[in-house]
Amino acid sequence: MIFKSNIDIYKNAYPNWQKTFRSHDEHLILYSNYFKESADKLISSYEGLNNHSIDSTIIPIIYLYRHSIELCLKAILYHAYIKRKLDKTKIQDKLNRHNLSPLWDMVTSELRKSYLFSKDNESKKVLRKLHVLIIELNNFDPYSIYFRYPFDQQLEENVYGDGKENFGIDYIHMKNEVNFLYEKLYYWIYDKVSKDNYV
Repeated sequence: MIFKSNIDIYKNAYPNWQKTFRSHDEHLILYSNYFKESADKLISSYEGLNNHSIDSTIIPIIYLYRHSIELCLKAILYHAYIKRKLDKTKIQDKLNRHNLSPLWDMVTSELRKSYLFSKDNESKKVLRKLHVLIIELNNFDPYSIYFRYPFDQQLEENVYGDGKENFGIDYIHMKNEVNFLYEKLYYWIYDKVSKDNYV
């Protein structure tokens, strides 16, 4: 048996309790946070080590970050669509994609149409930076496949960066950039869209 309970409650993980005091429409952002927090903890476990042991976990880390951003974008859209009173089928259709670029385009479209907080010059500058980071992340893995499988759907090998063995990723810098992106998506855009800031 894989999933069994331990009589010592501190040796159990409880996956449902955090959902019990949140409404259904908060679950996407909750899961987004789960994936990001997991990636952060993995990277933190390697900080200060002077070896290449992170090489065996960098692929799952990037997947966790990417999926976190995807879920955050979907959480923003979900709230925007609920406020516009779109029916469930239309919402499902709009969110049924993994490519970050169209998801981001839909977010910015909703912001332009309905939310005043994103219209000043400073906000537009931040949105441009978010756009650059999301497009970079999307171009690295447009369909959320590269970091889940070694091959694409045509069984062609997934290649990272320039494909050379010495292609390196500064994982602390990556963590900091993703943290900036996530904080702006969650604590700025999601927070305002999920509250009463609809024009």
